[in-house]
Amino acid sequence: MPIFEPRQIEISPHKKTMRLCMVLFSLLFLFTSYALAARPLTTDDAYTVEKGKVQVETGFDFARQDNHDREFSPSVTLTYGLLERMDVEVGSAYLFVNPAEGEKENGLGDTALKIKYRLVDQKDWVPSFAISGTLKIPTASESKGLGSGKTDININTVFTWNVSKKWQLHVNLGYTFIGESRAKDEFNYSLAGQFAVSDKWALVGEVVGVNNFNGRKRDDPLSGLLGIQHTFSDTLVWDAGVGIGMNKAAPDFRLTTGLTIFFKP
Repeated sequence: MPIFEPRQIEISPHKKTMRLCMVLFSLLFLFTSYALAARPLTTDDAYTVEKGKVQVETGFDFARQDNHDREFSPSVTLTYGLLERMDVEVGSAYLFVNPAEGEKENGLGDTALKIKYRLVDQKDWVPSFAISGTLKIPTASESKGLGSGKTDININTVFTWNVSKKWQLHVNLGYTFIGESRAKDEFNYSLAGQFAVSDKWALVGEVVGVNNFNGRKRDDPLSGLLGIQHTFSDTLVWDAGVGIGMNKAAPDFRLTTGLTIFFKP
């Protein structure tokens, strides 16, 4: 629990969306650099971990919903370069849920198993292209309200452009088959950019959205994130980011920080 409650300032969803978009795209075109998509972004890149190498991502997230429900979630994701163009990934989090009303709950979150294959490397203005499949294993407790208790499957297409030697752009378009009964499938999309301020520091930004096909646009989560990355060495990167909900279906705000470690067993 925070030691103080911040004063609430009412900002209309439209104004919040416009302000975030202006900041995000101003940053995207003001700074330029070459980098790979990584934490704190949720947008994937078209690249794969080098064959035989391991990438470990650790993170800690805090999110507050519009109704003031709070959630803390430390997480770990392990990615292994299985083939020259293919990697496999497994990740999960531990959830601490603190609702504005009701009892607190905690427990293991759902576990994601992902496989990604890079089909095309960029040539001129043809982007790098990869496709991934993610299986959500329902390891989160349904009785505690931490998960649906059902298996979901996501298919994601990933595009990465080296717009210049200075910066990159990433686009994700995907579809999730929802296992929960009476729940509609979802279309997911995101746009992200990365750019360096120096050899050690980089700025990142993204807009992420979901369409759940229920015909009510206010139920489709839309959010943005601005963040930083600091490279300590070839094997260690620190990151931090601030996410802002652009409508009431997304978390009001999210804070995230983590470390990414690279090594070869």
